[in-house]
Amino acid sequence: MSSVGTRGWAARPWQSKASVSIQSDSLTIVRMLELAVAASHAVKDGKGWVSVRERSASRVDLRVRDLVRSDGEEVMRFHVEVERVPGRVVVRSTIDTFAVKEGGFGALTSVANRKIAGYAAYESYLECLSAAVVAEDRHASVSFTSGK
Repeated sequence: MSSVGTRGWAARPWQSKASVSIQSDSLTIVRMLELAVAASHAVKDGKGWVSVRERSASRVDLRVRDLVRSDGEEVMRFHVEVERVPGRVVVRSTIDTFAVKEGGFGALTSVANRKIAGYAAYESYLECLSAAVVAEDRHASVSFTSGK
């Protein structure tokens, strides 16, 4: 798996910068963490499987395993962090480590345009988490960042 790389943030594939930001003024930190864990079980992706690695009082660490590979290798790690700010609870996701897809033209593609293995499962997770929060708080604010 690779991470930031030698040239820092700009040297990462654009997909690695994708995230979700959710704000709710009615859900608690504990409930948001419960929804973050539950969202990992709700992901329906034929190529990737999302599971919880660790959970703390303000963060859930997750991983994506590649179901296409016979060994089910871990191809991405990401986390969801929850914090209380005045008047609301804020949730943010961040990709920590990732593997890029190997392909015939991979060496010819710029770093920013390389595809991340397991990205579809990560994106599905973000959608499941957002839907779960909005189902409980229809006034929640959800914003996605694609990384582009």
